[in-house]
Amino acid sequence: MSSIRVLVADDEPLARRLVRRFLVEHSDLVLVAECTDGDGLADALARHVVDVLLLDVRMPGRDVFDVLDGLARRAPEAMPAVVFTTAYERYAVRAFELNAADYLVKPFTRDRLGQALARARSRIGNRQALADGVVRVAGDLGRRPSRLLVPERGRMVPIDIAAITWIQAEGDYARVHASGKSYLIARSMTDLERRLDPERFPRIHRSAIVNRDRIREVVPEGSSRYAVTLDDGTRLILSRRRASRLRDWRF
Repeated sequence: MSSIRVLVADDEPLARRLVRRFLVEHSDLVLVAECTDGDGLADALARHVVDVLLLDVRMPGRDVFDVLDGLARRAPEAMPAVVFTTAYERYAVRAFELNAADYLVKPFTRDRLGQALARARSRIGNRQALADGVVRVAGDLGRRPSRLLVPERGRMVPIDIAAITWIQAEGDYARVHASGKSYLIARSMTDLERRLDPERFPRIHRSAIVNRDRIREVVPEGSSRYAVTLDDGTRLILSRRRASRLRDWRF
């Protein structure tokens, strides 16, 4: 049987050491490289032929989903079978499940890793399918997601980013208003501001992010503030600190 080439990407030394210990128990697996950040991941994928990638989804440096999405679109024939590893986060886990992606929740056991590797072995023959799957995962969890997962009736469901009218802060959570409904999600405004395109979804106030395509009018409100009215009738105030950006907007 030919060897299966494995790349381990994780910024935690203990996690990498445990994976190395588990891998030596599989005679057909060869560890070709390790990396500790997104930039190292991009470099390793460019320098090595990789069959299976064990990837921590939260590492320093370049966004790992950007790296994978770029590879999937540029060279799908080089896409490895990816096993995502993460500390438990319901949002990420649900995204993996929706996209039929393999994942491991840390800390994982030897048996659980073995199961994931067995599935990865069975998939490396169809690189195009692997690339398509990575593009779907990146669409939910990448730096510029195309969908947002929201809770509805006890489960997590995806909504299109374009359907969002605005987002308001509620303590450490955020309430997403979309298509006449609202959803309370366990994500901070800072995280959402970082992941959404700022040109399309500007943060007009400490407590509000709006979809610029849903702005109906902007009118002066006092000496240095503006009132923003959305197409659903919501009226918000553009904060003084952010009012200077208004001159760059085009409606």
